[in-house]
Amino acid sequence: MVLTNFGLSDVPQHVVLLVEEDIGDAKTIFFRNITSEALKTGKTVYYISTKSSEKDVREQLSFLGLGTGLENLTVMGNFTDPFVLLDLCYNRRKLCTLFGKDNMPLCTMTDTDICIIDSFSSLFIHEELQSMTQALNSLITISRDTNTTFVLASDMGILPERAEKVVRSMVDGIIQFRIEYFSDKISRYINIPKMKATIPPKKMMAYNITGQGIMVDTRERVG
Repeated sequence: MVLTNFGLSDVPQHVVLLVEEDIGDAKTIFFRNITSEALKTGKTVYYISTKSSEKDVREQLSFLGLGTGLENLTVMGNFTDPFVLLDLCYNRRKLCTLFGKDNMPLCTMTDTDICIIDSFSSLFIHEELQSMTQALNSLITISRDTNTTFVLASDMGILPERAEKVVRSMVDGIIQFRIEYFSDKISRYINIPKMKATIPPKKMMAYNITGQGIMVDTRERVG
C-alpha cells in the first residue's frame, strides 16, 4: 500500500484504518493514490463515495494514468444510507444468500482486498454513537474474517468529540492530514499517531499535492 512512502516499513493487512483531515480534500486524493497503486498490483478495490458519483471517481482515477486493472474496481457513488451499510455488516451472509449479490451490490465489498469508505463520518453524522460503533465493530470483524483492509475517511469536527475519540480508540491505525498557517504560507503535514503491528514515525511528514497525487517530502520534518 502507498503507506510505505510514509516511512512505514511493515504496513499491516486486513485491518481498519482511519484517515482524518481537519480541512481540505487531501484524504480523497490519498484514496485515489491507494486505489491506483492497488489496481496496478492486481488487487481488488471496492470504493464507496458519499459525495461523488461513480463516473466522477473513475474520471479522477484516469487523471492518475490508470489504464489497467479497472476490472478489479467496484465503485458505489453517491452512497448516503448508513442503515444499508449497517444491515450488511450484521447480516451480510444471510442477506447475500437470500437476495443474491446482483441485488445486494454491497455484498461484494467483503470479496475485495481493499474497501474505501469516503466518508465514514458523514454517513453517521446524524446517527447515535451506538449505531456507529456497531458498524465499526462489524467492519473490524469482517476485516479479520475476509482479509479485507478497510480505509475510512473522517472529517475532524463533524462528529461529536466523544464519538471521534471512540472511533480512534477502536481502529487499528490512524493517519491525519493537517494544515498549519505561517504568515502567508500554508504547510501541510501527515501525522500517524497509531498503526497496528508497526512503529509509526516519530515526527510529522511534510507533503504536497501535485497532479500525481500526494507527494511526501521525507527530508523535511517538524517535531
